[in-house]
Amino acid sequence: MRQLLLLLLALSLFSCNEENKNPKIDWIHVESGTFTQGKNQYVINSSFDTIKGFTSPNREVKLSSFYISKYEITVKQFKEFCKQTNREMPKRPIKTAYAEKINTDDWVDEHPMLATWEEADAFAIWAGGRLPTEAEWEFAAKGGNKSQGYTYSGSNDAREVGWVGENSDSTFHKVGQLKPNELGIYDMTGNISEWVSDWYNPELDELNSVENPKGPEIGRDSMKISKGVSWFYDAVDAKTNTPLPFGIHMPEVRYQSPILTRNDGFGFRITKD
Repeated sequence: MRQLLLLLLALSLFSCNEENKNPKIDWIHVESGTFTQGKNQYVINSSFDTIKGFTSPNREVKLSSFYISKYEITVKQFKEFCKQTNREMPKRPIKTAYAEKINTDDWVDEHPMLATWEEADAFAIWAGGRLPTEAEWEFAAKGGNKSQGYTYSGSNDAREVGWVGENSDSTFHKVGQLKPNELGIYDMTGNISEWVSDWYNPELDELNSVENPKGPEIGRDSMKISKGVSWFYDAVDAKTNTPLPFGIHMPEVRYQSPILTRNDGFGFRITKD
């Protein structure tokens, strides 16, 4: 009897540990493939500015299969991470990207978690995964092998698939509310810009492998890359009220920020092999 009780206790502890390592994540499988990264190198935004060099490097990239989370990691999921790792839940940013005071200090469970790169990386490891590479993120955003060649992640109109300047009411929104892309992934256009694992150092991009690239080994000024851009930017031509054919929310576009950046425009999703 004593041995049976010990066995049951051991199984119980094992079960708890497994729960810690395997939080509930909705995964989307992305089959291996080859795609053109950084296809569009010149981006015209709604102010008619030409943005050069604001994209991933233009090259053919070969990727192995991987899984990516269907949704951006939410506040609720991050709370569970903090609870199980004895971390203190970070305080919500107190100002918007417009430098206006946010009216509430409360987190909303279904909102994307506004995290620093270091917090995003720690969550990914705890969840049994990792942050996606820039190439993986871009391939998944473009629909992987099911890509229909859309300008944005699932549509030629960013407003259909993402919270952007014209439809966001100047803030981010609960995950999974708009149309998904070809792989069934939500919010890879707009809402919040998503951290990836790559350091930002474009001068070293050409040294990177074209097979499962992981980015430069060192970063410029401790900056990491984020993708998808956020609710802050417009996606429509102000004069014609038509979708921008090449806008800042395209999957090619990269944004660079210091790893401790936290504001109402940065979050993340995770991957696993």
